Amino acid sequence: MSITLPKKILIGVDGSDASLKATAYAIKLAKLGQAGVVALHVILLPAYTSQKTVDSLRKELSARAEEVWERIKKLPDSGDVKFEAKVIETNRSVVQAIVDFALKSDVELIVLGTRGFAGVAKLMLGSVAAGVVNSAHCPVLVVR
Repeated sequence: MSITLPKKILIGVDGSDASLKATAYAIKLAKLGQAGVVALHVILLPAYTSQKTVDSLRKELSARAEEVWERIKKLPDSGDVKFEAKVIETNRSVVQAIVDFALKSDVELIVLGTRGFAGVAKLMLGSVAAGVVNSAHCPVLVVR
């Protein structure tokens, strides 16, 4: 059996210290294997609320995503890898959004932090990480 380093790595980021630590780890791994990195920020919007509320949340959470990218750009070695930042929205499941994106994008490894940012959208990457580990088509690395 031959094992090779992944050529495309997906990192789930939310701006928490855990996700930034996972991002730094994934960047080092990508540099080792000359892999491309996609940092994915999932915005969870409520399904059953007014359009005004959805628009307000979208604006707030999109601004937070921009802050996350700025923090990632400052990480060591982030300029040394092919790096792509993506933001997607869902009104159902952050886990399913990550898993579906990874499958459609031919990702070979997903990297996540153990716990995430608990903000307006109540994203808890601990439970997200567990869900992704159980549902992903590829290996998942959870960074503590």
